[in-house]
Amino acid sequence: MSPEIEQFLSGMKKTIEEVVLPNLTDRFAQEQAGIVAATLGFLSTIQDKVYHYEVFENQQYKHILMGVLAILNTDKPLDDELLATIEKVNAHLQHDSPDEQTALRPYLFIRGSNEHMKEFLCEFIQQQPSMPDTTRSEFETLLKPFFNDLEKRERSWVKGLGFDPEAEQQADINDLLYENNILRSH
Repeated sequence: MSPEIEQFLSGMKKTIEEVVLPNLTDRFAQEQAGIVAATLGFLSTIQDKVYHYEVFENQQYKHILMGVLAILNTDKPLDDELLATIEKVNAHLQHDSPDEQTALRPYLFIRGSNEHMKEFLCEFIQQQPSMPDTTRSEFETLLKPFFNDLEKRERSWVKGLGFDPEAEQQADINDLLYENNILRSH
């Protein structure tokens, strides 16, 4: 039997709290050790969800980028920068296709893909002024619910750290990631 990651993290947290902290005399060192212990506690609560968080986010970014591509598929002329970003997104989606079983890919592949897709979405946001008026309006309408959901997810993710004054009002990350004990799809 091999110990679980959560056991390692909680063991380190307990050692810091019960052995290290009581033997520190410097107030700053005590504060820092307390922060390390709290961080270990936070890591133990989220460590089993990190992979699924990235898979879920991968689905979300693919969904929004596909929506952006659909609204930019217009007969109105688009500037060269927009066309270049569209080309980059299409090339990326051939590498990490929405039709593939991305969840079977290694974590670092999914994480890297997510970073690229975030960059593409940022490029589209920066290029928003050059979009035709109706397209820009559709784009803004597409972004609002995406960013609302992203904010809820990120605030729920870090609520265990205790820095958010409204942490108690945040949903549990399990409720946002899973439905009937299965990872949600977009």
